[in-house]
Amino acid sequence: MTANKSIQSDIQQRHHKRRQQRLREQKIRRCIFFTVLIAIAIIVVVFFTPIFNVKTISVIGNQRVSTEQILEKTGDITGKNLFSMRKRPIEKGILEFAYVDKVTIKKKPFPPTLILEIKECKPAVQVEYAESFIAIDKTGKILEKSMERLEGMPIADGIKIISANEGEAIGFKDDEAKKIILGCIEAMEKAEILEGIVNMSFADMTNITFNYQSRLDVICGTHIDFQRKLALFNEAIHSNNLTENSRGTINLSTTGKAIYRP
Repeated sequence: MTANKSIQSDIQQRHHKRRQQRLREQKIRRCIFFTVLIAIAIIVVVFFTPIFNVKTISVIGNQRVSTEQILEKTGDITGKNLFSMRKRPIEKGILEFAYVDKVTIKKKPFPPTLILEIKECKPAVQVEYAESFIAIDKTGKILEKSMERLEGMPIADGIKIISANEGEAIGFKDDEAKKIILGCIEAMEKAEILEGIVNMSFADMTNITFNYQSRLDVICGTHIDFQRKLALFNEAIHSNNLTENSRGTINLSTTGKAIYRP
């Protein structure tokens, strides 16, 4: 009798476990079903209704390239779905402008807005070539060409060029000279003196020179320790020995010294 009760109890327990298992499976299937339904509903709302169609295009960070020019490159995207829009074609079009260095595209859902964040190249110097003036950045990228001298940008003399196509790297005749010249220009930018330089000369690579604020002729010697030489120059012009009206020559070619002569 006791054995029969034990067998019956085991059967009931197994039956109860199977029933609980079936209930759990049913709950899981229902959860999966409703999750799929919700996901489909979200996809339909996001991609196939006008709720998330682009209403506004915001362009930020641009100075040299106008907002109108940038919007022309994006094409007619107002009214198109924000989330199904591909970024790469938009980036590619905007990057055709020589002054544009990088494009970051952000999507803002409420209200549906496409944000175009533009990072522009910073002009460093201008070079004379084929009866025109070519503006380049510190990497040697050609930003623009002009028949007249560009305002607020130093002229770099003594650079031998073989090609100059807007948006591309300037073609130097000598790769070693290219490395030295661009290195010197980058050092000048880091030293924050580039804006005060009127012109610089690389005609003699053993005697690189530049004119600062049309009042100081600076002799650098070679490119070796160029950044340290510029640090000495900065110390000299901010010292008590020189004023804002001081004129003359500063020689940096002597090791560890900045020698000023009126």
